[in-house]
Amino acid sequence: MSQKGEESTDGNVPSIQNGNHCETEPDGDGDHPELLEGENERSRRGQRERQIAQQEEEETDDETEDSGPENDTGPAETAKDRQRQRREERQKARKERQRKRQEERQNARKEKKDREMEKEKQQGETIPDFGEEDMPIEGVEIQEFKITPYVNDSNDRDDLTFPYDYKEVIHKSIMFYEAQRSGMLPSNNRIEWRGDSCLNDRGQNGEDLTGGWFDAGDHIKFGLPMAWSTTVLAWGLIQYKEVYSEIGELETMLDCIKWPADYFIKCHTKENEFYYQVGDPHTDHKRWGPPETLDLPRPSFKVDEQTPGSDVVGETAAALAACAIVFQETDDSYSKELLEHSMQLYEFASTFVGKYPSAGYYDVQPSVGNKLAWAAAWLYYATGSKAYLSDAETYYVDYNLKARGYCFGWDNSNPGMQLLMYLLTGEAKYKRDFTKYLDCWLPNNKLPYTPKGLVYRSEWGPLRYAASNSFLAMLAADYGINRDKYIDFAMKQIHYILGDTGRSFVCGFGVNPPQRPHHRASSTYMWADREESRKLFLSPDPNPHILYGAVVGGPDINDYYKDDRQNYVTNEVACDYNAGFQSAVAALKQLQMKQRKRRPCIIL
Repeated sequence: MSQKGEESTDGNVPSIQNGNHCETEPDGDGDHPELLEGENERSRRGQRERQIAQQEEEETDDETEDSGPENDTGPAETAKDRQRQRREERQKARKERQRKRQEERQNARKEKKDREMEKEKQQGETIPDFGEEDMPIEGVEIQEFKITPYVNDSNDRDDLTFPYDYKEVIHKSIMFYEAQRSGMLPSNNRIEWRGDSCLNDRGQNGEDLTGGWFDAGDHIKFGLPMAWSTTVLAWGLIQYKEVYSEIGELETMLDCIKWPADYFIKCHTKENEFYYQVGDPHTDHKRWGPPETLDLPRPSFKVDEQTPGSDVVGETAAALAACAIVFQETDDSYSKELLEHSMQLYEFASTFVGKYPSAGYYDVQPSVGNKLAWAAAWLYYATGSKAYLSDAETYYVDYNLKARGYCFGWDNSNPGMQLLMYLLTGEAKYKRDFTKYLDCWLPNNKLPYTPKGLVYRSEWGPLRYAASNSFLAMLAADYGINRDKYIDFAMKQIHYILGDTGRSFVCGFGVNPPQRPHHRASSTYMWADREESRKLFLSPDPNPHILYGAVVGGPDINDYYKDDRQNYVTNEVACDYNAGFQSAVAALKQLQMKQRKRRPCIIL
């Protein structure tokens, strides 16, 4: 794996010295070489843990696969070699299925075009002559969303207390995503200290790539975490639409997820071409300043048939399918457009299988299988087509997706996919595999806890891990899965973030919230030059702007937290940090709303 700032020697990673890519590093006042290693380390924040996750999954393979009788016919009979042989056999079988699927789709395209031409002759109608790249996906008809998640009704609890204003939290979390917007801002922009930025973001052939979200405290647009965040936010909106409507945030939430969805459509420049990144982290991470005055080259990176990226493309397909479900009731035309792109991206990801050239940034481990299955499951939810369900089931076996993953996050959607498959099918095996994963996060199980009660997966963003799993826990509880203990887990984790320890970890909310997030735009001014930005970065004062709603990285294993802008470990913010958090808070708000409706009126 090539490291940050290094050029790949394998020819798979686009060089940052080609075309419109950066050839030299910026210099002068305002540059921060000391930031490079820190923020690059944040981008690597999960690599070490993901290696552990891969080892855990391999150990699960060892436990669940029958090694067969041993003999002394040679080294090929060792357990490790037998496992390798099985993997090779599965890979070979998967490639053969993919080849057959591609042939079937090509034949379906030809047959449908022939039918349309025949219909045109018979009826005298004008049928659009699609080019090969513009042909709609064949074999799946866009239809009403008829798949309803499996429902297991359970009585709600009356013993819970809700000490925080969840409406305020959701409102401010949406504002955080507005603060992350890149491109030309709308006329109703609510973040007064943000302006238009990066209006010249272009593809390698001049395609318009403006829009989207900046990833974290930097100004890179990373497709993978952006897509995962969009999927999780959309899932929360699908599940808890009543909440967003009740608190008056439905329209702002629709705008929230439409912003990245529109960007993904722009990035899908051809049927089998997708731009997954804009900006060069190596140079961007050295500059501290506002995005409005960003003066660095903005290289763009894509995947195509020659350089596939099933992971980032699969996650984007899932995001657009989820968004299509969201918009089906309010904007049917836009919903169908989203679904069309989702299906095309899925075909691309599943036909040309391979990991995208991440160059060490947001690298998916151990395989692309969880993203392909995740996308197929969402498309089954969106279309009702059993073909997608069959694909998801196939990936589940081929990639051993029953294995317990390291986390639910941008690099591993597997726990969410396990739960979604159970909700869509009601099959016990998915529930078993999901609970095997989530139970590890409960107290007195496999993961450590801080003295004050935070489940502690990693020093890099421990709060986002706790939050994303709290969202899954609340979803599972909604459908009667370990209801009491999952609700208790989620409430304790989310309330830890909101202030149960005596301080809030959400900017602009609660008691003693963070005031110095590691975030360029909120710590500077739109007009600030490099010298002024450097002074602001080094200042001990709070950021001049409040980054409302942003969840910071979090404390150490002993609950210690220092509000320090220069500490990228504890004070970095990111789109994926807030996604599971916001959806979990929406789940708690729904629980609160249900409890209030059930309480009888007391007549004095």
